[in-house]
Amino acid sequence: MRVATLNQHQNFEFEKVFEDYKRRVYAQVYAIAKSQYAAEEVTQEIFIKLWMNQDTLKSINNLDGYIYTMVRNYSLNYLRKAASDSRLVDELLRVAVTNDNNTESRIQVAECKNLISKAVSQLSPQRQIVYRMSKEEGLNYDEIAGHLNLSKHTVKNHLLAALSFINSYLTKNGVHPTLIAILTFYCL
Repeated sequence: MRVATLNQHQNFEFEKVFEDYKRRVYAQVYAIAKSQYAAEEVTQEIFIKLWMNQDTLKSINNLDGYIYTMVRNYSLNYLRKAASDSRLVDELLRVAVTNDNNTESRIQVAECKNLISKAVSQLSPQRQIVYRMSKEEGLNYDEIAGHLNLSKHTVKNHLLAALSFINSYLTKNGVHPTLIAILTFYCL
């Protein structure tokens, strides 16, 4: 009987945390990801993690700070994953294009992808290679450095410069900030 009482007490504490934080967590994730889809997914992941570790909630001194750190980390991880997962990038692009007409949205997404290709084609040959090896082949800094006989630091600098140029190019051509955030967060 004592175990049932303890579990009921833990569930009550989790429900209180959930009710107190669900709107704030969603709003904070949305502010970072700029996507309703991402906000829903990440908020759900955060509360699943809290549920699985609900026995530790009592020992946390600063629950606001703890949850804020989770929101930031989960949101950034989501954006990093989205940058390497074309399905999620397509979804974020679709959400970023604020238009009621689906056909027009698809056209704008295709135009955005075309702008990225144009921006990449304007990079120096070395930066194009580094960018493509990273983004299209999924290689990490060490792997690229090994293939190109460069230092890891040089590879990172080439990739950061390439992403900076692409971000500027997209901004100049009116691309929504969500895509730019994905590219920026992925390389950090």
